[in-house]
Amino acid sequence: MAYLGEDGQIPFVSKSEIKSRVDELLEECWDGAFPVDVERMCDHFDISILPVAGLTDCFQIDAYISADFKTIYVDAEKYKDESPRYRFSVAHELGHYILHREYYSSRVESFGEWRAASYKSANYFAEYQANYFAGCLLAPENELIRVLNVGFDGSFARSYFSTRCEELGRIMVGMRRFFRVSEQVIHRRMRDVIYGLN
Repeated sequence: MAYLGEDGQIPFVSKSEIKSRVDELLEECWDGAFPVDVERMCDHFDISILPVAGLTDCFQIDAYISADFKTIYVDAEKYKDESPRYRFSVAHELGHYILHREYYSSRVESFGEWRAASYKSANYFAEYQANYFAGCLLAPENELIRVLNVGFDGSFARSYFSTRCEELGRIMVGMRRFFRVSEQVIHRRMRDVIYGLN
């Protein structure tokens, strides 16, 4: 595996490899129901999810995974309402577990050390990879294409660029509800599919 950074900090993982890891995870511990149950996936790996009051207000983060990769701490308010942001945050931390566990478990011993490391430019790649993993997990490509084709009357690849804004907005609202993700996640995943189809 290739590494980025002067001292081999963050493993480079391509988008295609991330998609493969997501597919493996879905096959291993997903029942096919939507929205994807990220809490059940955490249970599969014996990862606890614990709410922390004021996490976002105090540290400007919604969630983080412990150095031993056994607990995902989430902002208590987001945990309470199980919002799309909460689901994405848990999926993001699960992405760190799947993609970066070996790196972090051998080098990071505390939350403070992780926060300090996260400001290094090479660590941007770990966050990008975990975000991409979360999007692919919550809106898997095959199902995303199926839902898009339904929304675009069976011809998503041909119809997307000619669809009026109001109609596109209606389709996206339906997709957000179906996958229980934010509009931003749907935009990014649609862009992935569009460029993948061309």
